[in-house]
Amino acid sequence: LAVKPGGGGRRDRRGGLKARAAVPARAEVSLEPLEAFAGELLRGEPFAPGRLLCYGDHAYLSPLGLPELHGLKVVRPGWYIGALHRGRFEPSQALALGLRGGEAKRVLRLALDDARALRYLRGETLEIAEDEILREDGQAAKGYCLVCLDGHPVGWGKWIDGILKNEYPPAWRWT
Repeated sequence: LAVKPGGGGRRDRRGGLKARAAVPARAEVSLEPLEAFAGELLRGEPFAPGRLLCYGDHAYLSPLGLPELHGLKVVRPGWYIGALHRGRFEPSQALALGLRGGEAKRVLRLALDDARALRYLRGETLEIAEDEILREDGQAAKGYCLVCLDGHPVGWGKWIDGILKNEYPPAWRWT
């Protein structure tokens, strides 16, 4: 399916856009950024029980028994993992919420009564000391980390030199 850079696409006979076909992830789309992210941040093989699919630059993990969806308009063909943009992987909020705290190699644990928890939920940038980022021995603190409130994941943050850049979705932020 050819898609114009301006966001247009082929039209069906009723004037609506035709469905975009899923591309098996390993065929045409480079998953190196996703694999690097998973190796750096996730324990075990979180994507093993399914099949990776890409719709455009968006990666999904679909169940193994799912039939072919070619030609169908599908809202979500599986668990939304994230987006592959310009040679890097941006993890999704759905991925953060689908993980347990123990499945991530870099975690920031906040208590509900900690003032920084509310600041995180408001979308603010936080000052976090390097020793507060729980990580494996020898692993750098720099990069994405899973933010957990009382042991439950709530989203992503990107830690760089004592600053946690908030990756909490803008539409979910408390105002």
